[in-house]
Amino acid sequence: MNKTLRICTSGFLFILVTTSCVFNSEEELYGPKPEPPEEVSYSAHVEPIINMSCATTACHTQGGFANGNFDNYDGVKAKVDNGSFNQRVLVNKDMPPEGSLSDEELALLKAWLDDGAPNN
Repeated sequence: MNKTLRICTSGFLFILVTTSCVFNSEEELYGPKPEPPEEVSYSAHVEPIINMSCATTACHTQGGFANGNFDNYDGVKAKVDNGSFNQRVLVNKDMPPEGSLSDEELALLKAWLDDGAPNN
């Protein structure tokens, strides 16, 4: 009786374990990763992200506490040129301080930087 019970229990556990495991890819769970448009524009794509996440009251603005003024393209470009924009936003992902940007926003910024950060 003990042997039969062990065999049945083992069989049940085997079936339970092998049928309960699901291996979904990230894309199946969350959908495809966002792709930036073919041409990323500073005025249409980057500036709105900067205005909502960086050039906010008392942060990256004239007189703000953060280093750099992102009220205009030249202020952003200065941080792009010295490498700190890429490092803080795309590598460290510690800007903005309230949490990383969305995957779509990060993809747009990366595409813009990869294109030489044009003022378009």
